[in-house]
Amino acid sequence: MSPEREQAERESIERELVELSERAWEANRNGDAEFYDRFLTDAPLSVSQWGIMDDRKAILQGFAENRNPYTRTELSDHRVIVLGDGSATHTATVEIDVLVNGTDKQTMRVFATTALTRHDGEWKAALFQISPAPAG
Repeated sequence: MSPEREQAERESIERELVELSERAWEANRNGDAEFYDRFLTDAPLSVSQWGIMDDRKAILQGFAENRNPYTRTELSDHRVIVLGDGSATHTATVEIDVLVNGTDKQTMRVFATTALTRHDGEWKAALFQISPAPAG
């Protein structure tokens, strides 16, 4: 493959993954567990300051229950690394307005990384990792 074609392919993947990330955060705001049912691999891993989860059913239940709803998610500083055929990572800074326990409004800023694999032509999330970010 020519260098120009490789660059065009990388840019296409970057656009696709940035758009997919925006849709995933929208689904998170809306408690759309059906989106995540399609988006997650069979054995996903979620890592955050609240712990590590590897139970797909529990992860989906958390999205559906939406106990601490996100009312705003603003993504910036997107970075995509193509790791090889059918695998990539996406990282962004995300500012989130959240209603803790459904009532207590707080704003948090995080670095969010997703490791993805392409399965049957669709990107699937294998790993979500969220770390607190310093105030912007």
